[in-house]
Amino acid sequence: MLETTENLIVESLSETLETMAFMTAMPPEEEAPKPTQSVLVDIEFNGPTSGKVELLGGTDFLKTLTANVMGIDEDDEEAQSKSIDAFKELVNTTCGVLLPRLASSPADMFDVTVPQAHEFDNTQGWDNFVAQENVTILDVDDYPVAVRLSTTE
Repeated sequence: MLETTENLIVESLSETLETMAFMTAMPPEEEAPKPTQSVLVDIEFNGPTSGKVELLGGTDFLKTLTANVMGIDEDDEEAQSKSIDAFKELVNTTCGVLLPRLASSPADMFDVTVPQAHEFDNTQGWDNFVAQENVTILDVDDYPVAVRLSTTE
């Protein structure tokens, strides 16, 4: 059975969150409150399949992610100051888990860009992103996180 790219990106993100940050991604049981401040990170790749992986999460999620990755308390100043870097590493690692799943052969090679971050200081950025096609919203330890994979052959 051929898996859809939506399933592949959700599985790749879920695996990465579990191994990197000890967090669990689940389909949301109910709509979570939108983050008032959020960050969008993306990474592009080129090869037999080309595309972009995008993740959007609120700043509270980023702080928890960073604390889990670094093994520090969420109130630690580093959890805040390094949160965007940790989120960029999450999208980078997720892309690394995804690419072998997109490859048609073990010999397939991909070029990957450096992750980029874009901050939104209101709910409009969240609303605009999640309204787009192929966006999946997940519940990651009670935080809403949106993910999208866009591909071209």
